Amino acid sequence: MFQDSTILYLEDEPLIAMDTGDHLEDLGFARVNIAYRLAAAEKLVAELDFDFALLDINVDGGQNSLDLGRTLAERGTAVIFASGNSGAGRDLRAEGYSFLDKPFALAALTDHLAEMLSFQKERRTGS
Repeated sequence: MFQDSTILYLEDEPLIAMDTGDHLEDLGFARVNIAYRLAAAEKLVAELDFDFALLDINVDGGQNSLDLGRTLAERGTAVIFASGNSGAGRDLRAEGYSFLDKPFALAALTDHLAEMLSFQKERRTGS
C-alpha cells in the first residue's frame, strides 16, 4: 500500500519506536526514518523529503515537535501528531491536523495513514 512512500517517525521511547517502526516497515513503506530526538528529526527534514510524518509531540524532556510538523505540512507532507495529552489533540484537530492519542493501536495508525494516502492520491489526480 505504501511501497512508493517515505515516512519520518519521531519517538523518544526506543521500545515504542522499534515496535511501531517495524509495523511501518510491514506496511511496505519504501523508507522509514526513525528519529529519537527532535534535533535528529530536524536534520533528516533538512536532508530528505517525506510523504508522511508521525511525530510524538512531547520529546527530549520538554521540547515539542509542533513547529517541525507545521513546517512539514507546509511542504506537503501528511502529518500525524501523537500524544497522551488529549487537549493538544483537540487543538490540533481544530487546525486540521491528524492526531492519535497515545498509547495508540497499530490498527488505528494504519487507518490514519490509509486515509491520508487516499487523500493524497485524490489531490494529485484532482478527483
